[in-house]
Amino acid sequence: MKTVAIVGLGTITKYYLKGIADAPLLRLSAVCDIAEQAPSRPLFSAVPFYQDYKAMLQEVRPDYLVISTPPASHMEIATYALENGTNVIVEKPATLCMEDYDALIALAREKGLLFEVAFHWQNGSEVLEFNRLYDPAQISEVTVCVLDPYSADGVVIDEQKRKLMGAWVDSGINALSLLKMWLPFESVEVCSANAQLCPESGLPVYADVQLVIDGVPVRITVDWRKGQNKKESFLTYQGRRIHLNHSGQCIVDGGKAVDCEHMERLQQHYYQYFTAFDGTADVPAARKIHEVLFKVRDML
Repeated sequence: MKTVAIVGLGTITKYYLKGIADAPLLRLSAVCDIAEQAPSRPLFSAVPFYQDYKAMLQEVRPDYLVISTPPASHMEIATYALENGTNVIVEKPATLCMEDYDALIALAREKGLLFEVAFHWQNGSEVLEFNRLYDPAQISEVTVCVLDPYSADGVVIDEQKRKLMGAWVDSGINALSLLKMWLPFESVEVCSANAQLCPESGLPVYADVQLVIDGVPVRITVDWRKGQNKKESFLTYQGRRIHLNHSGQCIVDGGKAVDCEHMERLQQHYYQYFTAFDGTADVPAARKIHEVLFKVRDML
């Protein structure tokens, strides 16, 4: 069993607890957040708490560090961890540019360490069930729609959500990680990329992107303007339409619904991720996802 520490105890980190507790490979040893009253801290009272991640790494010496801080801080924290001999598991996006991403991959390789990106959407119960029942080679078209309630007036991104770096960077990568499970990404053409920008932050509050990936037409729409939290995908499969209701954790095919729900959606994602974690990473796949993410971002 390997020890793991966490830096960043925001609202998402509460979903880690059950998965790490049941993970056969990992044992939680410490947590860290710059805020003493961080939202998820009370759930992790059984392990030491730090406000300085460097002190935590030096004193606890965990095998793995999970980075769950805002994306702008990932590069600095991951670099320090890798330079000091700690494997890294980082929330998506791993960095905010390809140069930083490649630098971390190179550093991990030099140190003989793991640099892993936790793509939580790949662990939805409905996604795993779809992958079990269907042949991705039969998919001929995909539409992914992501709604998050991150703008109170439909124009300006809520101030606390701006650290997520906008609708495309935060949610587009979830859609791309899903698509990467089905398509090899050997050929990616961005046909169009349109956005509505928040006038205060300059970040997209809405993005509509059309691509052709390995000959398959793909549309990704991310919308933070409607005050809703809803995620779904529509696939053309052998000439018929299949609906993956990610929010409801079910598959609808030809009027027949397959209910895949096991627990709260994000809890399910991270439970599956941590309990299945085997200490390896698909570095080429993660790199390709980020490459497409940033290519589109630079067009918006």
